[in-house]
Amino acid sequence: MYTQSPPRRLLPFFTPVYAAFNNINMSYLTTNLKDGERIDDLQYNGLRLIQDENQFCFGCDAVELANFVGGPKGAKVCDLGAGNGIVGVLLAAKKNMRVTAVEIQTAAAELCVRNVELNGLADRMEVINAPMQSLIRTARKGSYDAVVCNPPYSERGTGEESLARAKAVARFELEVTLREVICTGAHLLKFGGAFYMVNAVSRLAETIALMCEYKIEPKVLQILTPNGKKPPHLFLLKAVNGGKKGLKVLPERPVDAFNV
Repeated sequence: MYTQSPPRRLLPFFTPVYAAFNNINMSYLTTNLKDGERIDDLQYNGLRLIQDENQFCFGCDAVELANFVGGPKGAKVCDLGAGNGIVGVLLAAKKNMRVTAVEIQTAAAELCVRNVELNGLADRMEVINAPMQSLIRTARKGSYDAVVCNPPYSERGTGEESLARAKAVARFELEVTLREVICTGAHLLKFGGAFYMVNAVSRLAETIALMCEYKIEPKVLQILTPNGKKPPHLFLLKAVNGGKKGLKVLPERPVDAFNV
């Protein structure tokens, strides 16, 4: 299912990269872009994100997920399948959380590192280039207050052949399944820790069943629509490791495309 290469910590907390950050010429980070790259203004306190059109670019679902996450300042959060780092950057910058971003694709992980540097967040974010499943072997059980994930929405064999590999891995279960995502999250979460996920509504029943199987109790569900006239397409789910039974369903609403 995935390569068993050892994790690569590309940017650990309190790395010398951060100590020297004020000496970095920011124009170098913003003008020395590679082919296909651009810088997007996140419209929040000067945050910016380098995106590569050859890789998977973030959408409204990632922003919705980041806004959905709760917890105190300094909470330890693991972002599984971090991509270019959008969710982690928002959690670290807006909510002052300490984020470990895990990404299997090397090009995306390296782009995530550049986005951490670009936004001056290396004291609050680290990047690990590894399959998320490998954390079951390498990370201490119960070491995180929260886990967040924007997983591939589609199963293998449902159209990935039409996409370039980098985008196909982000959209289809080529390197990780939904079960593996939830199993990994269950290992990482401390008792009482929260798992936050965004996914397609077609995967809702499966997601709830798997979370219950791994003793992560669904607690808050938010259904999202593209707009007020179209049927739901996404859900946000908060589940608690070892939580009591009882699910709160929030009123259905359209995706908020501008609330970064």
